[in-house]
Amino acid sequence: MTQRIAVYGGSFDPFHTGHLVPTVRAQETFKFDAVHFVPAGNPPHKQDEPLTPITHRLSMVALATLPYERFFASDDEVFVKGPTYTVATVRRYRERFPRALLYFLLGSDSFSQIATWESWRELVNLAHLVVLHRAHIWGPELRQRVPEELRSRLVDVEPFADVPDPTGQTVYLLNHDPFPVSATDVRQRQRQGFPIRELVPHEVNSYIEKYRLYRTDDES
Repeated sequence: MTQRIAVYGGSFDPFHTGHLVPTVRAQETFKFDAVHFVPAGNPPHKQDEPLTPITHRLSMVALATLPYERFFASDDEVFVKGPTYTVATVRRYRERFPRALLYFLLGSDSFSQIATWESWRELVNLAHLVVLHRAHIWGPELRQRVPEELRSRLVDVEPFADVPDPTGQTVYLLNHDPFPVSATDVRQRQRQGFPIRELVPHEVNSYIEKYRLYRTDDES
């Protein structure tokens, strides 16, 4: 039986339930043999937004995914020098798992901007896409924003549906309940002293408190 391997890249600054729960739903639906979470090293679109050191972000992903047998934290972008591009990371996974069905997970907000990504046409031919439902963009608006050449690939999928192996390059729109949580909200709440324990996995909350992440300079 052909392996199903998924890659989920993101800043994960911090990793929160809006990342975790939809991925659990995707794994239950697509029956992935493994999901590799890849914290972004130095994404070019965030050059003006300093990220928390990748060692912290990788540690939070590792702690949050430890209870899940098929979820793995990846250091693929930790030691890359210069800007890091999703297409290069997915290319490495294609080479690493040449016989597997390879999927790339991303939020609908990111998918709506796919045409701005480096070598996006290569990316969508390296892996099937699984688009996760973000509350602020879905349905007809999302379809209008993606490149016209991708629209024929779009397939709506309900959670827990029986999804057969794709016969051509496919973009799956996973219609799960959206989680209205963003990393920006989590960071802002932490800076303002509001609780975040309902927004992040328990292990991530403990890690953030231990290392006093996302505090203002005079607090940290």
